[in-house]
Amino acid sequence: MNRPLLTKIALSTALAAVFLYLACRNVPLAELEAALARFDPRWLIPAFAISLTLQVFRAWRWQLELRPLQRIGLGQLWVVTSIAYMAINLLPVRLGEFVRPWLLSRRSRVSFSNVVGNLVIEKTMDSVVIVFYILVGLLTTANLPSWVRRGAIFPAVAAAAIVMLVVMLFWKGEPFVDRWVARVLPERAAATLTRVTRALIEGMRILPNRQLLTAVFLVSLTLWFLPILSSYVIIRAFAFPVPFSAALIVFIFIGFGTALPNAPGMIGTFQWACVLALELFGVSKPDALAYGLVLNAIQLFSLVAQGLVALPLAGVGLADIRQARSELSAEI
Repeated sequence: MNRPLLTKIALSTALAAVFLYLACRNVPLAELEAALARFDPRWLIPAFAISLTLQVFRAWRWQLELRPLQRIGLGQLWVVTSIAYMAINLLPVRLGEFVRPWLLSRRSRVSFSNVVGNLVIEKTMDSVVIVFYILVGLLTTANLPSWVRRGAIFPAVAAAAIVMLVVMLFWKGEPFVDRWVARVLPERAAATLTRVTRALIEGMRILPNRQLLTAVFLVSLTLWFLPILSSYVIIRAFAFPVPFSAALIVFIFIGFGTALPNAPGMIGTFQWACVLALELFGVSKPDALAYGLVLNAIQLFSLVAQGLVALPLAGVGLADIRQARSELSAEI
């Protein structure tokens, strides 16, 4: 394992420990146990149903995004998506991100670089939709601290910058690489860079298709509403006397947490985000911590369970996933 990777793992582990300490600080164990005891397990059914539906929507959206490249069955994409999200949540510093393009490139005619280009569009769409929900949360929640409102400026600016960069890459990326970059590189390196750039742009072929792009946007809106709904379901399970906008704020704070180096499952960061968000609505720290532990456990268990079901369907094992990163490095 190389030194930069070890540094990232150490940093994410340290941050997780710090945030978990902050979330648990001054919370007596007896009060946490009492808060957990107030959880109504009947709400587990809709909570897990939402988690399962979310994975189906991820696969459906990806199916739409890939349509200009190849028509792929929803079931096949669910399998790949489930394994990938399990890896993302179990491996440190989001090392599982490479699993989705690696798996699909070996089960379809779509190349690894094509899939990466396609996922660039997906991440851009995610950024736009998340900013939309951040704005909804800010508009529907009164008496938020000024630092929360000021903090929302950064993801909005970042999303706008990402959109501009992606559009520029699609329209001008290949000519720019050919004219300004490839000609100053050694012949072999220039050929590789040109090939990868062309494949990335090919993966973005959905951009000129307004009908498909609109469909992806609408599915993305629904997809990202589901974790907000899941947050509210667990709020109801604990019977917190807070409005629906509290679930939006929880979603926003967890979203801010994803920008940091995270331990597997976002443990620590997730709980601290929930404590910060719910304390704004007058929820006690023991209750907010219990909420963060339960919501994190439900989401993590659901993702891992679906990934374990999908592994034999894809004909791969955990050892294959561990080797995939080195295979891709050699290929690219």
